Amino acid sequence: MNRNHRRALAKRKDPLSLVCVADAHMRAGRMKRAEEMNREAIALDPQCYEAHNNLGHVLRHTGRTAEAVGHFSLAFQINPNVAVVAYNLAMALSELNRFSEALPFHRRAAALDPSSADAHSTLAFSLGQLAEHAEAEQQYLRALQIDPLHFGARINLGLALVEQGRIAEAYQHAQVLAQADTAPGFPHKTFGILLARVGCQDGARLCFERHLAAHPQDRDEIAMLLAAVGGALPARATDQQIVHLYNSRADGWDKGAAVDNSYRGHQLVAAVVTECNPHSLGTVIDAGCGTGLVGELLRPRAQRLIGIDMSDAMLAQAREKNCYDDLHCGDLLNYMARHPSSCDVIASAATLVHFGELNAVFAAARQCLRPGGVFVFTVFPNDDDEDAVAIGTLNGLAQGGCFRHGAAYVARTAAASGLSVEVLRREVHEYARKVAIPGIVVALRSGS
Repeated sequence: MNRNHRRALAKRKDPLSLVCVADAHMRAGRMKRAEEMNREAIALDPQCYEAHNNLGHVLRHTGRTAEAVGHFSLAFQINPNVAVVAYNLAMALSELNRFSEALPFHRRAAALDPSSADAHSTLAFSLGQLAEHAEAEQQYLRALQIDPLHFGARINLGLALVEQGRIAEAYQHAQVLAQADTAPGFPHKTFGILLARVGCQDGARLCFERHLAAHPQDRDEIAMLLAAVGGALPARATDQQIVHLYNSRADGWDKGAAVDNSYRGHQLVAAVVTECNPHSLGTVIDAGCGTGLVGELLRPRAQRLIGIDMSDAMLAQAREKNCYDDLHCGDLLNYMARHPSSCDVIASAATLVHFGELNAVFAAARQCLRPGGVFVFTVFPNDDDEDAVAIGTLNGLAQGGCFRHGAAYVARTAAASGLSVEVLRREVHEYARKVAIPGIVVALRSGS
């Protein structure tokens, strides 16, 4: 559509013409203009499901997935018989990890368009995230019947088989995929993860390197994946990784944590803080405060509560709770170094998981704490070597920029920084696909 055609349609001022022009803007990457025209179409006709659906697309592609869900939901309410509307709503909910809510819309999309391999594959993925493995496998196989070259379906089927311990079957799918790895658009990164999980580390390394060559902007993520197959261990997840990860998760974080058998890191930290300091907490720094889950639990006993996080989106959620005296956007190490002897408690749930070596963190915490203060945090255990640090496993931890820390390593490194271990125990940190993910909750006391 050329500029004159767009202008002619826009002048008509009817909703569908505006939607058509907005779609052209979106395809050309002019997201702001596309958003404006879709909103203009909705103002003219609030029942125009096409405008709500297209606006949802724009919002999703500009990082506003929660708002996108609202418009996809309106589009579906207006017209529940369009497969692409049901599919878009399901995908947006899935991006927010709201898989149980997404499931009926995935089913609806597959029922409305049974010949869509994408609809069956994404339905299967959500089923897998809910540990409905048998039906997920059926849906993946259905997608592959429709399109044997649907790489995403075959890779995710292979990964689902690995989760169930069916390594030989997963390996067979990897062999099929290997025959097509030179095809345009082949997903080398996810195929590399599958290869690593079936024991083909050399092949996985090659896939990660090929992905990096084609997508140099992904170097931080690929560094984590390469470390999982024998590459150098990064010092920590980068600031860019952390900000991107948690900005994308902010909208659904609290809702996900409120579900039974979900994330528990905040509860573990708050409980151990109370165990170590049963009375008033004085000044508390919530390091990596996120949306404020720890802060809500500690607020009643904290005289002063300070939150620090890198994610503006997470901090926006925390700010709405009005439980912090101060909130700061930035790096927790820098903050602690600039505020010596300023607090009685440092609480940090699921934040040190993004650091490899912990020497610098412990030194900064020791400097920031007042005499007798306590530092309470969670990490993931390194069951392969109690005295070392390793990259997270490829069942999701490494992809999320996480490390694993041995209990002996934590105790030794803390002692070297002048902190004594008061609590160090294994707990269920969270659940993934109904499987318990262990963590270590630690309390370190500063010397008097």
